[in-house]
Amino acid sequence: MLCKTKVNVRQIHQLINSKIYPIDNHRSSDYQNLISNSRKQFIDTGCLYLPHFLTQQTVVNVRNEINQILINSSNELFQSVVQHTENLYETSANQLNENETSSKTIIAYDQIPLNSLLRRIYLSNHLIDFLRDIIQIYPKLYPSRDPLGALYVNIYRQSDQLNCHKDHSHFFVNLLFQQSTEGIFQYKINENSPIISRNDFQSGGLVLFNGRAYSHRITRISQSNQSRINAILTYDCHDRHVLSDYVSQKFFGRISKK
Repeated sequence: MLCKTKVNVRQIHQLINSKIYPIDNHRSSDYQNLISNSRKQFIDTGCLYLPHFLTQQTVVNVRNEINQILINSSNELFQSVVQHTENLYETSANQLNENETSSKTIIAYDQIPLNSLLRRIYLSNHLIDFLRDIIQIYPKLYPSRDPLGALYVNIYRQSDQLNCHKDHSHFFVNLLFQQSTEGIFQYKINENSPIISRNDFQSGGLVLFNGRAYSHRITRISQSNQSRINAILTYDCHDRHVLSDYVSQKFFGRISKK
């Protein structure tokens, strides 16, 4: 069931740090420089990190939305514990060698209030065009139409982790709302390269990552009492993108009407 919150009519430029990231002014030289620098970082490293992308007030407000969901709907949230291969979203149920285990709490798209700030950010045409201009793989990007996986929140508590894997998509978009002293995002450029630990990630940042090319993980939270909270924003080159029933059942614990 969707939670109810007060309607918020803030525009996207009020939710992000538009002086640093002028994504609502595509014709400006500042925007073109931002695209050029962001694209270079994404292409060269596979990982674009934009610190302070969201205003501090936006982070606080979205975190309050998430806390309200945790308070009001905790029994309805999926406590995900899954076995998987290195390809996290294999679409066949007949997978061998599922020797990786990952766990987290998930707030699915249909559990996020219709008028939440998080949905407003996700559906912003300015943000979608900004991401398209950085990636430059597809002529257009569209928000996913999946009722569960279009936009969802991951919460990593004690004993939770996301083990090494690669994604099906060329990229994922991640908004950071709370970091832990553990639960660190790590990845490798190739099998023989050293592990890169992004200890610099902080709440309010945006991460664009090439998850298909590079194996990555969230390290185990063993002792920290502070959860790691992030939102995954799913976009696709097709305007009718949905997850398979197998993926929905495995990673969200249920199948929703498409």
